[in-house]
Amino acid sequence: MIYLNCIKHASNGSIAEVGGTDGVSGTQKHYTEEQAIAAIIAGALHFKVRDASGHEADVRVAHHGNHKFLETHRDGVKSDNLGRLPVCHHLPTPPPQPYRPVSVHRGHAVSKVWKGNR
Repeated sequence: MIYLNCIKHASNGSIAEVGGTDGVSGTQKHYTEEQAIAAIIAGALHFKVRDASGHEADVRVAHHGNHKFLETHRDGVKSDNLGRLPVCHHLPTPPPQPYRPVSVHRGHAVSKVWKGNR
């Protein structure tokens, strides 16, 4: 059981990633929407959203045409919906690319036209 506690949106407003606490180990875990959908469909993981009052809502896979997405089971309580979760600020960001200097060609002219010593 993963209790979701944050969400990260894609630029189009859909869910990009979710974060939550593993109910067994207590560790914070992060999943892309695709990973969460695949885990739910495979039956490998179960996700829930719990609000401050203790209300819980199951997270399920819904679809619109061929597009699959995550949603909470409608239970009439708005505070336990995915959209009410805060933004995940602790999600790992990709590491910066290492600095790689451009190789220098010593002894070669750089420009196309080189007049030299005339």
